[in-house]
Amino acid sequence: MLPTTADNGVRLAAILPSGISAVALGLGIEPRAAFDAAPGVPIPDPERLPALRSFVMIVVDGLGHANLNARKGQAPALARLPRRRIETVAPSTTGAALTTLTTGRLPGQHGLIGYRIRHPELGLVTTLKDWEGIDDRRAWQRAAPLFGIASAIGARAVAIGRPAHATGGLTEAILGGAEYHAGQRIEDRFAVASQLLRSGDPVVAYLYVDELDKAAHEHGWQSDAWVRRLERLDGELDAFLRALPADVGVVVTADHGIVDVGPHQQIMLDADPELFADVAEVGGEPRFRSLYLREGADADSVAREWAAAEGARAWVATRDQAIASGCFGPVADPVAPRLGDVIIAARKQVAYYSSADDPRSLEMVGQHGSFSEDERGVPLALAGALAGTGFASAVASAEVRAAG
Repeated sequence: MLPTTADNGVRLAAILPSGISAVALGLGIEPRAAFDAAPGVPIPDPERLPALRSFVMIVVDGLGHANLNARKGQAPALARLPRRRIETVAPSTTGAALTTLTTGRLPGQHGLIGYRIRHPELGLVTTLKDWEGIDDRRAWQRAAPLFGIASAIGARAVAIGRPAHATGGLTEAILGGAEYHAGQRIEDRFAVASQLLRSGDPVVAYLYVDELDKAAHEHGWQSDAWVRRLERLDGELDAFLRALPADVGVVVTADHGIVDVGPHQQIMLDADPELFADVAEVGGEPRFRSLYLREGADADSVAREWAAAEGARAWVATRDQAIASGCFGPVADPVAPRLGDVIIAARKQVAYYSSADDPRSLEMVGQHGSFSEDERGVPLALAGALAGTGFASAVASAEVRAAG
């Protein structure tokens, strides 16, 4: 069975709705009314929120709460901010978490429920890159991004990231309704944000930093390369906050944390042909595998065999058991088949591969996707006009508004 967690990512989902609500208060608009057309979004108690002119959500890919705590000496600006640990979504992977951050819905609702998942016509596709042939992207990524709500209340909705991310399927799916502003370097992105905030107009901004995640995958989060990028981020954040207008609130958060896995900790799923006999395809990612079974195979029996074989190294569950655990949030009927019939989530510091994987993927050091404390824990750090306010408690207590 999969583990129970403090939450299933609802607090991550509540960050942007809470920021938009705070800007609505600053504009004299009743926040809850702004979300009338957004069922399934966690809505905060407006009495816990400050009134803001603008809100900035800085998302640092791969900056887990534990990773930051271990290297806080190299990040004094971040270390000074009031922060708490919240939990990301399951699986703890970028496509699932970024979509939750921008739509306010959990993976079972928005549908990007993993890294490599099954499309009904195209077969296994990755949620980050494989969008060619997906014509109805609103049916694939099922939840509307919240930037339209920000615009509807009179704020300028913007997304700031690398030029390479300005277009593409995932960008269209999760950043729709926002103006895209590009900056190649971390400092360029913060400069763009500062310029937009100096305009005096109400702004709701999403600023994405992926340099730490890239360094972690290649070298590990404990490497000098990762630390150098953390120090660079921290310096730019410090300068950005020092010049921040007084009526702007800032959140720093992440999509997931990172664990380092060495070559000796790699496990080949197809090393035992008898155990692998009923597996037709392998999806997910190395620390959260989806096994898609051959027609006629019994998922319960296969799950029991894998659980016996893996023991304490992994959590093993059938798709139905995983959905029943609530870890993905409520799962819509069209979303369920995107998951494998059997889920294997790494419990120990291991990664699962098969001989069909790209050999380059075995060179990856930093990993994520599973339920460990280090992977699921991400920071919720407050700065600017949010420091010393009830924003964090508003996020923590936000209630999901049901449809109808």
